[in-house]
Amino acid sequence: MQRMNLGTSELNVPQVGLGCMRMSGLSTKEARAMIDKSLDLGIDFFDHADIYGKGESEEVFANAIEPSLREKMILQSKCGIRDGFFDFSKEHIISSVEGGTDARRMV
Repeated sequence: MQRMNLGTSELNVPQVGLGCMRMSGLSTKEARAMIDKSLDLGIDFFDHADIYGKGESEEVFANAIEPSLREKMILQSKCGIRDGFFDFSKEHIISSVEGGTDARRMV
């Protein structure tokens, strides 16, 4: 897998990342198989958002990995997308980053 620096940073990422939006529909075993296959292919960049599966996608992802595997990953999460509208308020952003599930804090 070819890699590149992300923007002007020195963070080196694969040219392909795995979007985890639909992970909420997977079992823990299926999610782990997808994560393992991605890592085998050199894809260690995983994209999350608090809206994906109403938070369940992050939960499934978190349940599928152990801390030692987490250290081999680059995780991205985003916020601001709410059910039916956008919320870029300071309060929502802080709540999304600091609050939520243990899975979200893992991401």
